[in-house]
Amino acid sequence: MNNNRVNEIKKEDRKAFKGFAIMLVIFLIAEEILFAMFGNLKQAFGESVPSLLVNTLEVITPFASLVLSILVMIISKIVYTNSKKEYDLWKQTNEDDDTIDKIEEKLSYLIFFTSVNLIFVYFFLGIASMLLPFDDVNGGISIIKYLCFSIGTILCLTSSTLIQKKVINLQKEINPLLKGSVYDMKFAKKWLDSCDESIKLGIFKSAYKAYKSVSITCIILWVFCIVGYDLWGFGIMPMVIVIIIWLVQTISYYIESIKYSKVK
Repeated sequence: MNNNRVNEIKKEDRKAFKGFAIMLVIFLIAEEILFAMFGNLKQAFGESVPSLLVNTLEVITPFASLVLSILVMIISKIVYTNSKKEYDLWKQTNEDDDTIDKIEEKLSYLIFFTSVNLIFVYFFLGIASMLLPFDDVNGGISIIKYLCFSIGTILCLTSSTLIQKKVINLQKEINPLLKGSVYDMKFAKKWLDSCDESIKLGIFKSAYKAYKSVSITCIILWVFCIVGYDLWGFGIMPMVIVIIIWLVQTISYYIESIKYSKVK
């Protein structure tokens, strides 16, 4: 490495270090302020926030999955039907590539909506198992609440799978090179293997963006766990879980990165 390149690297490091040092000082000051505020925060939010959150979840949990699933199904029906009609019209001309791009974008949103809805159903399933929010006004079991919750959970799981199946099949119709069935346990691998380089590049960029987002989220949750330890008596388990998630995604990312660097 020539001297000019070495000097360039050192200059770049010196320039970046100034910003890093400023951020480090701000972080340390914010940490001291946060610890100083713990006493006031505990008095203001120590009991009210958890109680309000639990009460809210007890009210909405029996009905949330059902409402969300119905909304996703309605939106999916409208978007998929329009996309299918646009694709059928496009096949008659085969000229406007922008139309295909717009159709594929709409289909991606459907995968997004159904995936988010699946995460919410698991969340409310966990909340229901912990809070058991199915009591009626007399303290007995409310059959209506229990049925709404059960139907909503089943509806979400089945509708998400069926919607994704229709979306994937339409994408395979648009691009015959794509392979894989949503019912296949190895669907993700088969789908990725059948993608062309441009699609793979988009997937890899999205994966790196997700890696960065999760890392930032883990830092925020780490701070939240420290605050919650004093304010709400979290204990150490929430932080242990956050660190495990952080370690898994970091280790898996760099192991795969090293693996792909060897392929070159």
